[in-house]
Amino acid sequence: MEKEIFELEECPNCRGNGMILHEGGWCVYVECADCGAHTVYSEYSDDAEKEEATRAVVRLWNMGKVIRQERGE
Repeated sequence: MEKEIFELEECPNCRGNGMILHEGGWCVYVECADCGAHTVYSEYSDDAEKEEATRAVVRLWNMGKVIRQERGE
């Protein structure tokens, strides 16, 4: 089975590069390497759910649905 390649748009907040991050083997999100804006966390419990959760956060990121970090937060 081939691994799916996900394409990320530029950060909707600052136009930086987004990264797909997996947290502790239970959730995934996309975060900007420059400003820290990120999507919601999407939980998963197995490989099939992991793939779907990754698709979901990539879709949110590419639509511009992010949580922005402001100074002092």
